[in-house]
Amino acid sequence: MSVWLWVVLVSNLIYWAVFFYLLKRGCWDAPALAFGLLHMVFASLLVTAPIRSFFDPTYVGYQIGFVRFSKGWAVLPATLVLAWALSSAWIAVGRGRGPWMKSIAVGDFLFALNLGGALLFDLVRGDMAETKIQGGEFFTLQGTLVALILFLLFVVPFVASGVWSARRAGSGGLAPPHGEGGQESSTTSDERTKGDNGFRFMEGRYAAASTDLFS
Repeated sequence: MSVWLWVVLVSNLIYWAVFFYLLKRGCWDAPALAFGLLHMVFASLLVTAPIRSFFDPTYVGYQIGFVRFSKGWAVLPATLVLAWALSSAWIAVGRGRGPWMKSIAVGDFLFALNLGGALLFDLVRGDMAETKIQGGEFFTLQGTLVALILFLLFVVPFVASGVWSARRAGSGGLAPPHGEGGQESSTTSDERTKGDNGFRFMEGRYAAASTDLFS
């Protein structure tokens, strides 16, 4: 097995373990889980780039959209992109709201602008004409359709995540643990009902005592 495949396996094992630990804490809801998984899957594709660009002299380079670095120059940008993707996933499921969500929003919008702009630029110049997605003997996608698929898979989801994160950035504190909100509401309702019943009982008993006193 290639040493770089071991890097992928070990790195992803560590990163996903952190992700599932934060999930176990329960501070997430459905959108947080969805966008957290989005960033984790994206990060899983990038785990070797920071290490390989530093140690492997044959490393060809690193490119995402307009961002292009060759060989050893890719170490810093590859590390920053990986750190952003991982931290975004962990913040999404670990906190879910508050000022830290701004880092997700900013990163998502910059990434979507970078990749979406590069796709549009290549499409206008005709560079996408020879780009293909092949499914063996079953289908071949080429040109504009490929650009549309890449746009829907890698640009639109990050725009949606950016909008969600920006909205959550204004909410202070932690997200309520998954499923806890309904339980807390039920408990509060029960306590309020008990309080009301207790008050009515005292009020009724006082009225009865007043009647006995003045009869």
